[in-house]
Amino acid sequence: MGAAKKNNYDQILQNQIEESIEEYLSERGSNDSVSIGDSFCEWILYNIFELREDEVAEAKEIGGKFDNGLDAVFEYNGEVHLLQSKYKTSHNIDSTQRFIADCQRICIEEPTTERDSVKEACKNVRESYQNDETINCYYITNNHISDWERMQIKSNLKHLSMEFKNLNFFSHDLDDIQESIEIKKGMLPKDFREKTFRMNIEENFSTFETTVAKVRVKDFSQFVNEGENLLFHSNIRNYLKSTKINKGIKHTIRNEPENFWYYNNGVTVVCDEYYETMGSLVMKAPQIVNGCQTAKTLGDFYKHKTNKELSALESNGHLLVKVIKTKRSADESQKKELRDNITRFTNSQNAVRGLDFYALDRFQNGLKDRMKNLGYFYEIQRGAFITLDRKEQESYRGNDRYNYLLGSVNRKKKYVLPAKEVIQSFTAAIKLMPNVAYGRANELTPVGSRWKDIMNEETKGLPLEHFLFPYLILMYAKEELKYKSGSNDFRVNSAFLFIATYYLLITEIVNKHADKEYDSADKINVEVFKDIFNNQNLNKQLLLITNRTLRSFFKDFSIEEAIGDNLRGFVQNKMKKGSTFWIILERKIDHNLEDLEFENIEVYEEIKAIISKHV
Repeated sequence: MGAAKKNNYDQILQNQIEESIEEYLSERGSNDSVSIGDSFCEWILYNIFELREDEVAEAKEIGGKFDNGLDAVFEYNGEVHLLQSKYKTSHNIDSTQRFIADCQRICIEEPTTERDSVKEACKNVRESYQNDETINCYYITNNHISDWERMQIKSNLKHLSMEFKNLNFFSHDLDDIQESIEIKKGMLPKDFREKTFRMNIEENFSTFETTVAKVRVKDFSQFVNEGENLLFHSNIRNYLKSTKINKGIKHTIRNEPENFWYYNNGVTVVCDEYYETMGSLVMKAPQIVNGCQTAKTLGDFYKHKTNKELSALESNGHLLVKVIKTKRSADESQKKELRDNITRFTNSQNAVRGLDFYALDRFQNGLKDRMKNLGYFYEIQRGAFITLDRKEQESYRGNDRYNYLLGSVNRKKKYVLPAKEVIQSFTAAIKLMPNVAYGRANELTPVGSRWKDIMNEETKGLPLEHFLFPYLILMYAKEELKYKSGSNDFRVNSAFLFIATYYLLITEIVNKHADKEYDSADKINVEVFKDIFNNQNLNKQLLLITNRTLRSFFKDFSIEEAIGDNLRGFVQNKMKKGSTFWIILERKIDHNLEDLEFENIEVYEEIKAIISKHV
C-alpha cells in the first residue's frame, strides 16, 4: 500500500509508529548507523514480537561483528525465528537477497566466527533445521518495499531448493509493521479479512448461526495447512509441540484413527460468513478459537508426508468441528470480543493452569483499568500503547506520590507498564521467587509451570499496590542504582533479586517490631507499604539499605565461591527461598537492621511509627 493511498486513520497510526521508533532511538542515544540499527532491532523485538527485556538481550547476543547476517535469533510461539532488520535507507534489494542466502547457509553450515554467542545461536538453528522444525526468517524494515522488490524476493524464493522446505521467509516493511500493531487491537491481517477457505465436511446440522460437522481428519488437516498461522491469530496460547496430549493426538491418528472421534473434544471456528456447497463449507476469515493444539498437531502430522505415506495411513479418522458465524452488524472490536469469549470459556485441551483464560483476560484487563486510575498504562500486549491517539497517550502521567521512583527513566513512555515485567516483579517481590522471575520467566506465562502459583484465586483479591510497587522498585533499581546490563558487578544479573531483598527487608522489619511471623509481604497490611512509598526520603533510604545488603551478600566468601565465574547461573538456579544462600541473605538483612537501629535513628523511628499505626 503506497502512502498516497492511505486513509486518514492509517496515516495517523503510521505517523505514531514512526514517532515511537524515533523516540526509542533518541532515548537510547543512537546517533550512528550501528547504534541506530541496533536500537531499531530492539524496538521490533519489543513491539512486534513482544519479547521481555531478558529475551531481547538473549535474542540479540548474535548481533555484532561476524554475526553471519543476523541481528537476532529467538523462539516465539514455539518456533525458531531469525531476524534481519534494516532502518530506513539501509534497506535495499541486495540486503533481502543476502538475508535469504544467509538463512540457508546457517541451517547447513557452521558459522564463520570466533564468537561463542554466534556459534551457540547458529548451532541451535542447525539443530532445529535437522529436526525438520519450522524456521521463520524475518526481514523487517521501516522503509517501504516496492512492488518490484517484492517480485524479486518472490522470484528468489521460488528457486529455493526443496532441501529448505521448512524455512518460511517474510519481508515486512512499514505497512506490515502497522498491520502487526493493528492486530494488537484485535483486527485480523488486511489480506485475510476478505479471504475464504474451503473445508470438506460429511454429516452436519445448523442452528443459532452455527454449523456442527463431522469432518475427516485428512480434510481438516488440509484446511489447517492451507490457512497456516492466519487461522490462529485470535488464539492467545502458544503451540506446545512436546506435550503428552499432542503426542497422544499423533498416536491415535497413526494407530487407531477410528477412535479419534471419541477421544478428542473437537475444534471451534469463528468466521465472518459461511455457506455450504457440494459437500464443503466455505468460510470467510475463519479463526480457530478452541482446539488450537488439535489443529496444529494434525496439520504438522500431515504436512510433510508424501502421497505414498499418506495412502499408507488409515483414512477413517473423524473430528467434530463447530463453525460459528459473527453478526453481520458486528465491528472488528465486537468480533474480537466474541472470539475472546469463546476462547476463554471453551478451551480445555492443554488447559492453561491457574485462572485459565478467564484470569488471563479478565484479571489482566482488570489490572489495566485499576492501573489507569493511578495514571499508568498497563500494556498487556507490547505495542498497544502506540495505537492510542496522542491525546490519550499524554493522559498517562503516573502518580505524583510515586513518580520519584521513575525519575531516572529516560523515556517518554515511562508510565507504560509492560504486563510481562509487572508479573516478573510481582513474582520476585510477593512470591519471593527472584530466580524464576529472572531466569525462568517463561514459566510465568499461561502455559508455564508456575502460572498456577502466580495467578490463582488468592491473587485476585490482592491490592493493586502489590503489582505496581514491585515494578516501580525494578525501574528504580535499574535506572538509579544501575541493576542492568552494562554494570560490571553483581548488579548486572540481580535486579529481581534486589526486589526480593527489598521486600524481605520490609517483612523482617514488620516482624521484628510487631512481633509477627509473616513469611511474605502480602500478609502485611498494604497500608504499611502505601505509607512507605508515600514517604520519598524514607523509601530511598530503604532502597539504599537494600543495595548495601546485596553488596555485602555478594562479597561474602561463601557466595563468591558458589558463584565462581557464573553469576547468572547462581542467581537463576541457587537463589531459592529456603536454600543455604537464601538463609545467608536473610542474615545479611538482620545485620543491616541492627546497624539501622543505631546509625539512622530518624529512619528507624519513622518506619516503627508506620508499623505501629497499621499492624
